Amino acid sequence: MTGSTLIHKPVVPSNIKKLVHDLVDKKYRFSFLPKKVIYMNNGIEYYYIEVKGTDSSKFIINAYGSEALDLFEEVHRCVICGRPVCGRNGNTNLIAYDTDEKRNLFVDPCCINLLKKFEIAYGKEFFVP
Repeated sequence: MTGSTLIHKPVVPSNIKKLVHDLVDKKYRFSFLPKKVIYMNNGIEYYYIEVKGTDSSKFIINAYGSEALDLFEEVHRCVICGRPVCGRNGNTNLIAYDTDEKRNLFVDPCCINLLKKFEIAYGKEFFVP
């Protein structure tokens, strides 16, 4: 693949949280989020997300091992309270809330009423950067 660049180099401790927040701050959207972490044949965890820029550019972030688990947990957080809505072991409290932009927001079941109140007051565009 020509023209590809390494965006993130793994370090210990993982800085996936910073990477995800930097992307959100720069108005990138997570356009595809698989629902679970994949285990490769050798037993190593693997997770990836597709990221879309404001200029319609797309790229994929791949993560392996503990970084895959960190990435999964970080992108599956409630938009209201910030708590993880999917456990690493597959337990899920995930509510996918659709917006007009065909983008899913993840909401903790305890926060769904608050999200609906925000939507009534501000409209669905309130949640779209």
